[in-house]
Amino acid sequence: MKYIYHGFVYYNNNVHGNPPLRYLGCAEHKKNGCRGRATIPVNGTVEQLKVTKPHNHPPDQMAEEKESFLKELKKAVRSDAMEGATLKRVYEGVSEAFPTVAFEIPFKSISSSLHRWRKNPWM
Repeated sequence: MKYIYHGFVYYNNNVHGNPPLRYLGCAEHKKNGCRGRATIPVNGTVEQLKVTKPHNHPPDQMAEEKESFLKELKKAVRSDAMEGATLKRVYEGVSEAFPTVAFEIPFKSISSSLHRWRKNPWM
């Protein structure tokens, strides 16, 4: 499960406790060695997220827009209407709605994911 809070992206690491809490880790852990941590109640909202360990990098102000871009790309690649279209054409179509994000996530960097999403629609 992925959470975006104030420009920081977190992934679920563990769930335990009474009442149960989700223990979250920063998505930049592998890339930047960030040890940022947070907790959130199991059925809680992002507003209930509590940062328990600070990050070693600035927030990504475009994190939510990037997530929307990737969701739209995944949906478009799997769409029956786009079945005959090349992956490049699908990417370009979605990029028109997200020009700033498309600049940061170029086709070359996402093409292998596009192939995987088309090949394995359940991913």
